[in-house]
Amino acid sequence: MLPGNRSSIQGDNHVRKRSTALVAGIAVIGLLASACSEDDGGSAPATEAPAATEAPAGSEAPSTEAPAGELPVLQSSIDVGIAYTGGPGGVASGDPIKIGYVNQEGGTPAFPEATVGVDAGVWFINNFLGGVGGRPIEIVECFVTKEEDGLKCAQEFLADDGIQAVLVGAMFNGNAPLLDTLKDKKPVFLPNPVTTPEFLASDAYAFTPGSPGVVQGLAVFAAKYVPEIEGKEVKSVAVVYNDNPAGTVAFTALTKPILEALGVEVTGVPVADTAGATEMATAIQSSGADKADVFYPLVTIQGCIGVYDALKTLEIETTVVTTGLCFGVPMQDHLKSVGEAGNLPDGWYFGGYGFAYEIPGNPELDAYIDAALAWAKETGVENPEYTGFAGPTFGTLITIVKFMNEGAIDSAALRASAKAFTGPMWAGVGDFKCGGNPTFPSLCGFSIGIQQQQGTEYVSIADGYNGKAINPIAELAG
Repeated sequence: MLPGNRSSIQGDNHVRKRSTALVAGIAVIGLLASACSEDDGGSAPATEAPAATEAPAGSEAPSTEAPAGELPVLQSSIDVGIAYTGGPGGVASGDPIKIGYVNQEGGTPAFPEATVGVDAGVWFINNFLGGVGGRPIEIVECFVTKEEDGLKCAQEFLADDGIQAVLVGAMFNGNAPLLDTLKDKKPVFLPNPVTTPEFLASDAYAFTPGSPGVVQGLAVFAAKYVPEIEGKEVKSVAVVYNDNPAGTVAFTALTKPILEALGVEVTGVPVADTAGATEMATAIQSSGADKADVFYPLVTIQGCIGVYDALKTLEIETTVVTTGLCFGVPMQDHLKSVGEAGNLPDGWYFGGYGFAYEIPGNPELDAYIDAALAWAKETGVENPEYTGFAGPTFGTLITIVKFMNEGAIDSAALRASAKAFTGPMWAGVGDFKCGGNPTFPSLCGFSIGIQQQQGTEYVSIADGYNGKAINPIAELAG
């Protein structure tokens, strides 16, 4: 058995150890790294609306069933993981290689799903991919709930010479002190950048378009694609956004200016992070969503559920476009509890990083889901929230391991690898180039994907599956 140790630094500096082990007696043999290709989404598509693509038959998460007495994950998932990381395969052993990890948990808002991605990643990498050159990785974690926690976490990471890089799950508080303290000392990897300090950081690296790419891409989609798809003019968009720094920036800097530049009238209303259906209904009414051509909620998963309930109560049927935060497991569970046939709200468009948890067909995303569900089963985690921020966090962790297997072990080498990385990225679409975004230097990815819930089916609209992912920078430049 291999323990995948996780050191945890809480707000009171209390450190605890936790291990993730594979059941005894499982031998990992005959691992052959097979090359896998990924649709990169190509360049930005023309503004003509793409035809929807039906999800392949049986569009549920891939099966994790393995032959009796053998592996808890599919051999194909292991092969895809080894091909990407360049690891030796098998169970890692020996002295662990530490990676710092910080995430916002324990308050409101909170993003525990990012930690699901990390825990599943450590379990998968250490037990099946051979870790880093045969050595296991160890996550040293620190949770934040308030601004000063960012500095505390950075100081803890700097004090540990074994940590050469830091991974961030998702956080609204403490970003600036964390990034400023670690700058030019230990590189920070951002799977889910959501705040201005993250977007502007000069020693942080996001191998996704981040929230700017998704938020901007959805604005482009609403103004330029929805008219063709829905067969109607889009002259007005109503927005409800979380009343926190990230939500405010998402609306004032990333949504409103783009829509107005594209000739669309915009009305935005802030809403508290803790708002339920009643408060959300008031905000939705104030935004004029009932009369707008498109309604665009910019809220977290908790807010998304309130939006759904409020729209039902108000009987508003305006076209909805929103981010991938709204298609998490909590939303699916809520819809099931109220008797909806589909997993997600019917007719809603969702924007994300190019591929979708609900549609199989991308080998790397399929491998992630397989690994996450197998990890949950092996460790006794019920109903894991493997969607939302979890997948990109897993993808960035496995990319750090890729760099390490290529010989980048210390901070300087990891920084150089990040700057030189041009993809392909784990479950990513389009081109990647750190420093290639003229406005936000930390963002190394550009393209997003759009899918839609149509009755009981979740279908591809413009994404990595059909090669029509949307690059908002290219779209706006053109």
